[in-house]
Amino acid sequence: MGLVNTLGQFANKYRRDVGGQFAVITAMVGLPLLLLSAAAVDINRAHEQNAGLQSALDAAALAAVIPDNMTDSDRFEYAQSVFKKNYLGGLEVGLDVSGDRKLVAIEATAKVPTMISGMLGIDFVDVVENSAAALTKADVVCVLALDPYSDRALEFKDQATFSAPACSVQVNSVSPFAMVSGVVTPPNAQSFCVAGISQGVFLPFVKNACSSIADPYADLTPPADGVCKSSNDSAINFGTIKGKPVSDGSAGDYAVLTPGTYCNGLVVRGVNVTFMPGVYIVKNKPLIFSQNSQASGDRVTFVLKEKSELEIGKNSLVSLRAPNTGTTAGLVFFQVPYVPNVGKLPTLPDGKSIIETGGGLSIVGTAYFPSQRLEVSSDNSVVSQSPSTSFIAYQMEFSGKSNTQVHVDHETGGIPPTLPRSDEGARLVSNQ
Repeated sequence: MGLVNTLGQFANKYRRDVGGQFAVITAMVGLPLLLLSAAAVDINRAHEQNAGLQSALDAAALAAVIPDNMTDSDRFEYAQSVFKKNYLGGLEVGLDVSGDRKLVAIEATAKVPTMISGMLGIDFVDVVENSAAALTKADVVCVLALDPYSDRALEFKDQATFSAPACSVQVNSVSPFAMVSGVVTPPNAQSFCVAGISQGVFLPFVKNACSSIADPYADLTPPADGVCKSSNDSAINFGTIKGKPVSDGSAGDYAVLTPGTYCNGLVVRGVNVTFMPGVYIVKNKPLIFSQNSQASGDRVTFVLKEKSELEIGKNSLVSLRAPNTGTTAGLVFFQVPYVPNVGKLPTLPDGKSIIETGGGLSIVGTAYFPSQRLEVSSDNSVVSQSPSTSFIAYQMEFSGKSNTQVHVDHETGGIPPTLPRSDEGARLVSNQ
């Protein structure tokens, strides 16, 4: 209470004083306090402007360092256009952009009008912000849409959530609507890179005008067909349905399937279905994991030929891991593009594969659909994840209530490093 008593005594002395000393002291102290208060208010306003300014600067620097087909002057103009797109403040900002494809540095200068300090002849507070981005190497691309031209080559819709914290998302389409998101929770990844333009909100900012990434498996020769498997093959246990042996070529309860060529597609209808290690060629009809089915396979690749598509149904439990050696190392699904008759051009996409993740799904390896549209969806908000997964398709869509978490820890997954790798990553660096 000593401080309170002292202040009280000081106040009483001030009220009783008639000599004017304390009034003079108050005037002398009050003016600097007023100046400090005015400066604090205006500096705080300037600081609020800085946040949006810095975010737009970072987006511009990251975007400008990426493209490899620009001159430096074009790169600097592009940085300014990205800044204008992302800066929503009302200040007139001057930009000084410098550097090259290895490092782009930007300095922004602006003047924030004062509210109170203007009475003292201080009309503006100067704001200076800097950002710089450097090119990085060997980003892992875990989602790659190969379509070079179409709108919505990659789309996030409905209530889908998507997270790829340790890898990058790449879209090769040059469309102004190449990648579109209409979901509430912005998709997030280590980075997003689009040859064209994106629409919607993503975390972090999307880098546009990226160069395309080549299909890493384009030159991979698919395995040759073998003798067609059938339900009459005594070497295969096709399992049972309701206690009766399966006779229609599908896989029932407790089926144990062996590698080879399934010429009329394959339908997994039962539970506890096991795929022995090896390559499974599925032709002419789809590979279907029916609703509520259960299947597992370690060191397996499913090669889809002759317009064969993949369907993983609702509430199915599917656990598959790719081989770690051989021609199809790292590939869980390998869709072979359909080649039409001589003289005819293919119409792409030439099919649609669907993965519904409402049950439990673990794909360790790459799901590769170079000429098909891949749709990942669910009616239930169930996380689908594995230690190392990647998706490569002509077009892709994440929809419904799917909750997709993509990881690329290939060592934990026990598979080769994820492909492709991109040299077009970028990171913010100090520019002091």
